[in-house]
Amino acid sequence: MSSAAFSETLQFVTNVKLQELEKRRLAFGQHASKVLAEAQKHDHDLIQKVMILVEGIRSWPGLKISDGNLNLNNIQRWLLQATRDPSFPQARLQDWVEKLTNRINHEITQYDYAKLFGNLLTDWLTSSPYSAETANISVTENIETTSSNQEDFEKLSLTDTIEQKSQFESIIFREKDIDVSKLETYLEDLFSGEDAQEALTTLRIRLATFGENLRRSTITEHDMQWCIKCLLAADLLSDAKQATLKEFAENPTVIKELASVLNMQLSSLQTWHWPEEGVAAEPRKALNGKIRFYLDSEILTSLLLQYIGTKWSLEFKAALVQLRNSRAWKTTPPHLTKKELSRFTVFLNDRNAHQSIEQRRRTFQKSHYFMCQLPDSVDSFNDYDDVDENDYRTVAANNRRHRQWSNGYERTGLRFDTPVELKQSLLHIICTDVLLNRTLHDQCTVVRTDLEWFGPSLAHQSILTILKFFGVSQSDLQFIESFLACPLKFTGSMKSYTADPSTYKSTPTDTPRIRKRGTPVAHSLSVFCGEAVLFVMDYAVNQITNGIFLYRIHDDFWFLDSQSVRCAEAWKAMNHFATLTGLKFNESKTGSIHVGNKGELHPDLPKGEIRWGLLKMDTAAAGKFIIDLAMVDVHVAEMRRQLSATTSIFAWTQVYNKYMGFFIRNFGIPAKVYGRSHIDNVIDALARIHKTLFPDKNGNVVETLASFIKEKFNVTDIPAGWYVWPTAAGGLQLKDFFVELLATREDLPENPELILELARKEEREDYENAKRLWEDGTNYNEALAQQHNVEIFTTDPFFSFDEFTKCREERSSRWLSAFDTLLTRPSPVNLESTPDLVAALSMIGNDIEAFGSTMANGWNGLDSYWKWLINLHHEEMAKKYGSLLVVKPTSIPVGMVAVFRNTRTRWEQ
Repeated sequence: MSSAAFSETLQFVTNVKLQELEKRRLAFGQHASKVLAEAQKHDHDLIQKVMILVEGIRSWPGLKISDGNLNLNNIQRWLLQATRDPSFPQARLQDWVEKLTNRINHEITQYDYAKLFGNLLTDWLTSSPYSAETANISVTENIETTSSNQEDFEKLSLTDTIEQKSQFESIIFREKDIDVSKLETYLEDLFSGEDAQEALTTLRIRLATFGENLRRSTITEHDMQWCIKCLLAADLLSDAKQATLKEFAENPTVIKELASVLNMQLSSLQTWHWPEEGVAAEPRKALNGKIRFYLDSEILTSLLLQYIGTKWSLEFKAALVQLRNSRAWKTTPPHLTKKELSRFTVFLNDRNAHQSIEQRRRTFQKSHYFMCQLPDSVDSFNDYDDVDENDYRTVAANNRRHRQWSNGYERTGLRFDTPVELKQSLLHIICTDVLLNRTLHDQCTVVRTDLEWFGPSLAHQSILTILKFFGVSQSDLQFIESFLACPLKFTGSMKSYTADPSTYKSTPTDTPRIRKRGTPVAHSLSVFCGEAVLFVMDYAVNQITNGIFLYRIHDDFWFLDSQSVRCAEAWKAMNHFATLTGLKFNESKTGSIHVGNKGELHPDLPKGEIRWGLLKMDTAAAGKFIIDLAMVDVHVAEMRRQLSATTSIFAWTQVYNKYMGFFIRNFGIPAKVYGRSHIDNVIDALARIHKTLFPDKNGNVVETLASFIKEKFNVTDIPAGWYVWPTAAGGLQLKDFFVELLATREDLPENPELILELARKEEREDYENAKRLWEDGTNYNEALAQQHNVEIFTTDPFFSFDEFTKCREERSSRWLSAFDTLLTRPSPVNLESTPDLVAALSMIGNDIEAFGSTMANGWNGLDSYWKWLINLHHEEMAKKYGSLLVVKPTSIPVGMVAVFRNTRTRWEQ
């Protein structure tokens, strides 16, 4: 089914459900009016009035009493008592009248809000994503912009878009001259050591054998299933082709035929090539405004390339992990000599191996940041090409790279499941190491950089030379060369794309031109090629600096050390390799910083600022990250424009939620190393953003939406809770981004440095206790001294505190505990429930699933976000709607909302 047909089907289903809902609403309105009018006639006969109300509720199918204190059967029994017992309390009858009347009115309200929900949904489905006819509904009241300024902004956007395409073309169609002989000599020298030669030989044999076996292998139906999943996760294909591919995945016969065709192509891989008529390059705009060009290749071609690229990536990573585990890979030299380590062991009578900060670092590096763009399995979906902290187009796709940790560091709260989590955890590690180095060594140097136009600018000769050096066979190199030399054609002008992306392909096509540089976006084979090149840089830095580790995600590099000179050595090695391979570092994203009272920034290091997302590392703040409000303002202006371009309330809400989530992520997910001041600054920045976007409402997004709804649907007096309530419960599901910040604020230290000061204090106590045991003669182990061949006797003085503290990062459990604590993400406050709240939750039964819990788990099954909001709004919501449900989930097409919200957001150009 095509995407258009799919959309039409969803809209048809939605319309049918909404039409049926409207019939029921009108019918109940008539029924309720009749019952209430009849009851009003008996104001002086409360018994009769209650009877009429009870019968009115009983006679309407599906209308139930949601108040846990009322039972219609019991009321009827008590009414019999009231007719015969002169002493029956009239106040009880009046109470029943009020509650029964409220129940009918609540049902009316629920139907009215079901209609509002339907109107909102219909408005969303019928509005064009690129239509501007109702754009003023979103932010006109809140923006003071002249028409000339708006025109200038649009011209700037068009100019920037055209410039991106022009620059892209100037790179990919111009071959980069590489001195292959120099690069080959460099590689030979880099791997000239005995250990390196041994590891290299193993690598070459492994890759050559793998390539030969791959060409002879058979693609199974199971292979097709994971291949389709990987391809869909890569978001490479157009919407229409993705819809087709999803249908293929559901048909076993089609899967079998696809596997058969791909096996034929795999057996003749040496003669494979792109179609002579060329492949269309489809532009897509990311949230950060960057245009990327995706190949609009055929489904079969995409599947073949996905299969081969994934297989090569898996094998290459496994082979490089094997190399990293060999003696060829250097580790940072220990702070203790062998003799000092022996003295440490004997004086403390400690022969046990300890977890340490250094071990923790190596685990992070090896398990999560070494070649992290390459998958560990076919279930690992990585968003690779040109991903930076400003692009979260695929944040929702969990790449399922979660690992079960056996090293005990899961308690730190570090997460590596998704590309976003990988980056956030890296930032926590960097900041923790900066604080630790500043505390232990009184100095730390940090360098951050990335490569300019890395994907598009990769020289084909560099890729092929490095792969050849690693043992990839000539047959496989020939195929990879064909893959890289893609004949591209740009289907239409960028002016037409900016005006209306939906019409871009209908314009005349360009003559195809052979690509001479770079790799196609989002292809697994591109990931393999890029990582092969950058591994050499990783290895070079490791060898030349004797162990410095490049934290690298794609082409985004971070490294740090207490010695600035070592960072300078790493930077020199990186530049040398970049020159040989035709790469260039991005000056705007390259910088370094030195903090502490000792030493200074090495003169050979880059002088730019260190930035991440919407943060910058500040020397004046001792290397802490602060929010760059000027950069925030730029994105606020773009968010305002995106909100203005929406044509429905649901679309406006979706843009708001996505953009505010973008801000939250780029302010850095809170961790204890940041301290409480960071989260306070984030809260202040969010408030500032809201006041800038909605000045007429003093930053109140709920009041802003209320004015839109009043203007468009003439509905007023909507409770504040309705806006943030889940759509599955009939709400708008506007996310309150302040809640999660405020819920975790209490668990953050006011001064994270005190965590390290506590470790220092406990360390001193440990030393004094050990010294006392030594001097008492209870901690001397003569056999241990002989085993370590050191002349230490029970009469010798205990070793000094300076010697005791030399191995803090290699053996100290105290400092490791502090290190782990700093990396910990804050836990949300545990809000307590009330009896009324528990009763309200129990009354909605299984519908509590709308809030993410289950009937069995109830309040305890809710996450902190919903606990906070339900606690805050439940009284108002129950008063308005009679329960925590605005409408019954079965009466509105909430499933349709979920389907449409899961479609890819196309940002206004």
